[in-house]
Amino acid sequence: MIVNPGSSRLRARTVAIPDPGSLQKYLTARSSMCLLHGYEEIIGLGEIARFETDSPGAADVWWEEFCADIENETEMPGVRGTGPLAFGSFTFDGDRSTSPSVMIVPETVIGRRAGYSWLTQVSFDSVHADPPRIQAPPRQPTGLELSDGVVTEQGWAERASQVREILGDDVQRVLLMRDLMARADDPIDPRWIVQRCSDLLPDSWTYLVQGAVGTTSTLLLRQIDGLITTRTLSHGPSAVSGSDPRLLEALSGTGPFAEEHGSAVRWSEEMLRPFCRSIQYSPFPGLIPEASDRMLVTDVTGAPLPETRSLTAVGAMHPAPFVSGLPPWKALEMLAEVEGVDRGRITGPVGWIDSQGDGEWVVDWRGAQVDATDPNLLHVFIGQPVGHDDDVSLLATALRKRISATFALMR
Repeated sequence: MIVNPGSSRLRARTVAIPDPGSLQKYLTARSSMCLLHGYEEIIGLGEIARFETDSPGAADVWWEEFCADIENETEMPGVRGTGPLAFGSFTFDGDRSTSPSVMIVPETVIGRRAGYSWLTQVSFDSVHADPPRIQAPPRQPTGLELSDGVVTEQGWAERASQVREILGDDVQRVLLMRDLMARADDPIDPRWIVQRCSDLLPDSWTYLVQGAVGTTSTLLLRQIDGLITTRTLSHGPSAVSGSDPRLLEALSGTGPFAEEHGSAVRWSEEMLRPFCRSIQYSPFPGLIPEASDRMLVTDVTGAPLPETRSLTAVGAMHPAPFVSGLPPWKALEMLAEVEGVDRGRITGPVGWIDSQGDGEWVVDWRGAQVDATDPNLLHVFIGQPVGHDDDVSLLATALRKRISATFALMR
C-alpha cells in the first residue's frame, strides 16, 4: 500500500521483517538513537533532518509540517509506531538552559513491538533496500574516573539545607540535582551504557538520543493503540525491611507517603484530562523496588481525544513532579534560584513520535550526557528529593549510594 503516491518529495519506505532479536546490535557508536523496554525496541540510525527548539509544542508543529511533505510507502498501514518518526530530547528548563532541545529524524528505523518487526528507510532520493549492518560490540570504557562537577558534595548539602528551610505548604518537596564528571582514557561509546542498563534493568526504559543516555522507570507519556498513559512515581519508605509498616500503610492508600503520592497522581490526572475523553487509575499505588529506594507507582490511563498528539500532551506533563517537585511550576522557580547547575537535557522528556502523532516519552532524575566537544567526558546528573522535615545528612548518604549505583552502570 502507498500513502500519498506520486510525489517527488522526501520518501519513506516501511517493510515488515522477521523478528531480528535485540536491536542493540545495529546501533553505531555515533549517530544512533534508541528507546528500549523489554521486548519493545525502536532504534534510529543516521540523520535525515533535525530541528532545535525550546519546547515540545514547537517541536510538534515542526514535525507535523515535516510529515506532510513525506511520500510514505508502507506494508504496514495503520500499525502505530511504524513509518517515519523522530526522536526527541528536551531540556529540563528551556527558559534557563544553555542547551537546546532537539528533534532528529533518522535515515533508518528498526522496530519491534506487539509481535511486529519492521524496517523504515527515509531518503530524499530513491530509497535503497539494503538492510542495516550488524556492528561490532561496544567497548567498555577504560580508566573511567568520577570527579566533582559544579556542585560538590558539600555544596549540595548546603543547597539541600537551604531548600529545606524555605519549603512550605505551597511546595511539598523538590528534586535537587548534583552534577559530576566521568572521564575515560578513550572516547566513551554510549552503546556500552545502553547495553549495561538494558541488561541490568530490563524492565526499565533505556534511552540514547543525541548523547543523552540512561535508564528510567518513569514513563512520562505513552500514546499508542488508542490509549494514553502516564506513570506517576513518588518515593516510599527507604528500603530497610519488607515488613516496614510504613510501606504497608502506603500501599493501602493511607499515611504521609500515600498522601504525597496521591497529590502527584491527581496532578497527572489534571494535566492529562484536557486530552482525554475518560481517565482511569487504581486508588491504591503499586511498588517498584530499587537498590536503595522504594517507588510508589500508579499508571493513569485515558482514552485520547481524536486530535491529541503525544508531544502536545508531553508539553503539558513536563516538568513532572518526579524530576522537579510538587507543584512543579513552583518547584521549578525554587530550583532556578538555588540548584546552581544547568541540567541541560537531563531530566527532560526523551523519546519518539511517529507521523500520526503517537509516541513514547520517558523522563528520569538521573542520566548522563556525552560532552559535545570532548568524547572522553560524560556529564553525570543525579538527583535526591528534599522535604521540609528531612535530615540532610541522611539525604547526602542516600545520594552517595545513588551515585555509586549509577556509576556502576557505566563501568
